[in-house]
Amino acid sequence: MAEIELLERIVDDLDFVKKKVIEIEENIEEINIDLHYAKPEYIEKLENIKKEGTISSSEFENKFGVKV
Repeated sequence: MAEIELLERIVDDLDFVKKKVIEIEENIEEINIDLHYAKPEYIEKLENIKKEGTISSSEFENKFGVKV
């Protein structure tokens, strides 16, 4: 009888661990989504910047009046 009780406890413990792993995976997925979320308007601004290309620091200073 002791072996059956031990096996039942092991099964219960494994079920508990399985549930916790699933919870952790869900939490990690939520965190990942939060960390990698970008507002559509930010993506649009980045695409516009890509289209315009880069400028040198002197061009930046002339255009915006700010020293880099």
